[in-house]
Amino acid sequence: MRIPSVLLAPLVGLTFFGAIVIGQTWELPTMGQEFGASAGGEQSVEMIVQGLRCRGTSNFFMQQMGEVPGIVSISTFVQEHRAEIKYDASQIDVKGIQSAIEAPVLLQDGRFVQPFEVLEVRR
Repeated sequence: MRIPSVLLAPLVGLTFFGAIVIGQTWELPTMGQEFGASAGGEQSVEMIVQGLRCRGTSNFFMQQMGEVPGIVSISTFVQEHRAEIKYDASQIDVKGIQSAIEAPVLLQDGRFVQPFEVLEVRR
């Protein structure tokens, strides 16, 4: 089937516009990872995290948080600097998660830096 050339430009424009609308309506996570099962007291918290800027920082964030006992899963949304964290309430609380996020990290050159800071907690 051949599409008439008169309709081609409007179809391309409509497809492009539709993709923009869908992209703004439903944001997919930049990254999502599960770390383990909960013992039953699973809760979730959403945090705005300064330092989540790209896929690389999101990956580093996942590695750092994957070592924290009680973290069940994390989804990051770098456009909004947002992390959705599911955790086992019998092992860690929101303050413990915030402390883990804001913990200084030792760099290869011997310096400590704080790559992430929690700006807002949403329950």
